[in-house]
Amino acid sequence: MQLLQVLHLLILISLAATVTKAERISKKGCNDRCGEILIPYPFGIGTNCSLNKWYNIDCNSSTPYLSALNNTEVLRVNGGEFTVKVSMSYDCARPVQHSTPVLSKESPFYISTYANKLFVEGCGINADVMVKKTIVASCSTICRNDTVRDRNNCFGIGCCQATFDSTNRNIKTFRLNVTGLEGPAGDEICRSAFLMDSSYFKAGFPIDKNNTYVPITLSWNTDTQDDNNTSPECKKCQLKGGYCWLNLDADSATSCYIYKGRNLGVILGVSISMGLLFLMVIGYALYKIIKKLKAKRRKQRFFKRNGGLLLKQQQATDVDETILFTSKELEKATDHFNENRILGRGGQGTVYKGMLADGRIVAIKKSMVVDESQVVEFINEVVILSQVNHRNVVKLLGCCLETEVPLLVSEFVSNGALSYLHSATSIPIYHRDIKTTNILLDEKYRAKVSDFGTSRVLSIEPVH
Repeated sequence: MQLLQVLHLLILISLAATVTKAERISKKGCNDRCGEILIPYPFGIGTNCSLNKWYNIDCNSSTPYLSALNNTEVLRVNGGEFTVKVSMSYDCARPVQHSTPVLSKESPFYISTYANKLFVEGCGINADVMVKKTIVASCSTICRNDTVRDRNNCFGIGCCQATFDSTNRNIKTFRLNVTGLEGPAGDEICRSAFLMDSSYFKAGFPIDKNNTYVPITLSWNTDTQDDNNTSPECKKCQLKGGYCWLNLDADSATSCYIYKGRNLGVILGVSISMGLLFLMVIGYALYKIIKKLKAKRRKQRFFKRNGGLLLKQQQATDVDETILFTSKELEKATDHFNENRILGRGGQGTVYKGMLADGRIVAIKKSMVVDESQVVEFINEVVILSQVNHRNVVKLLGCCLETEVPLLVSEFVSNGALSYLHSATSIPIYHRDIKTTNILLDEKYRAKVSDFGTSRVLSIEPVH
């Protein structure tokens, strides 16, 4: 068990080291966090920490800003995508659509068509997202007088949403055409149409006059968006755990970055963890095997010491073989020698009540000590008594020699003993080894003699 505890501790330490190494996501010597926001490579804070100028992050008062996008605030960076704040004007009297992020042709960024959706809230609104005079997403709403906005059921009644056309991947700019925002005269219900990261929308991000922005997610790894267009170079890059992106202005040339320090740490951590887990499993299996082997050898040693080999020899010549019970059988029969199964105690041992696998109720005697010099006599008497079949003698069914002291198994006699015959006298009367406690009564109150030979030769104590 100590080996298992040590292995368990080692694997926990290794997993902790793996997490620590995996969290190192920036270049060596560079900060990987601005406030509560992680800044992984290719983004970076400070000189020579980012891939190039497009990924440079300014950390101002624990808030990250992307300088290449007019100091747009960054909300999160996750894998090949990052979410930024995009300004939005909101006025119930004069509602207007939000502006698109400024993504120049030179920038490596584009609008994620997976993370973002078109959302419309309000009554009687139609909105289209246009890219080069092509509608890539469209959404319309209808309402009743009692319509309540419910973002969990945003399917056209007071609220709608639309995903982008799957053929459009690399979107840098778009136009949002909306009709119906003004509403009828005297209608004070606010209406809005906007592009937004769907995870923020589902989380209940408020769109009202108190907010001047919406979260939009941008991407820089085009190949992860379209597996059919993935270049062999990018596939190799991704297999190595690197970042790959497509330079649209350089004839679709790809670039790859692999931060070796980070990958090596992750690989080492995972490898060590898996190795320790394997060792723990192997160690536990070996522990169980060794434990079984020790128990088996111990049983064999007791069997030999208690005369098992002699009994085997005698069984080879006798017609009626003495039944040899296993220690496992008798442990199960007595519920591991439970105190509640005790029928009685004496100077020579304890008697337990047990039930064998075939349903027979038996008495199992566990002696206190063994006189090894009388083992031969004990085996001879076991063989003889197990062949005795008399109506007034308790039948000896067999024995178990796999334990430290032999266990005797006899038939169970239910109505106690005749010890009360001498209980009223001041001094108990013994007739050699036939005591009143050895005379039992069965269910029909027939007397049966028990325990008059085998127990005597087992014990080194004197007999009265």
